[in-house]
Amino acid sequence: MRQTKIRGLYKQKIKSMFYKSDNLLNLLIGDCSELSNTEKFKKFNENVKTHLFIDDTLTEKETLIFFDVVVRSTNSQTKDLRIVLYAICHRDLLDEPHKLQDYYGNRADVLSELIEETLLNKDNTNQFGIGKLKLDTVDIYNSETYYGTEMIFSATDFR
Repeated sequence: MRQTKIRGLYKQKIKSMFYKSDNLLNLLIGDCSELSNTEKFKKFNENVKTHLFIDDTLTEKETLIFFDVVVRSTNSQTKDLRIVLYAICHRDLLDEPHKLQDYYGNRADVLSELIEETLLNKDNTNQFGIGKLKLDTVDIYNSETYYGTEMIFSATDFR
């Protein structure tokens, strides 16, 4: 497989996993029960981006996920990949109550927990490379109007 092809493949898998998570959908776009599949998918795509270009993308007060895949290094048989992800909320939404039980903290905290839960789910984590997907870092994302977490996951895959 070409070195760069895996980036798109990982992005497709991640986006699909997020779309299949009812809790993530509810936190990102609200109640989906009245939406058609087309409307639900359109709203989801407005809130989940496969790039890290953020500033000009933010036009509404929303809860958002931005992510990209980086090929860090390669050797003769494997390559190391990072998934860099921003789980962010508009500051006005940050302390807005959510309806999810057993999730704690502000909206960005819950969003990052749902992302971790989704990606590290035993059915999902084995879809990335050889071995298991691993969460390496959780840090703060802070801008003028948005706040949240930067999460970095790592995976090793065949070259």
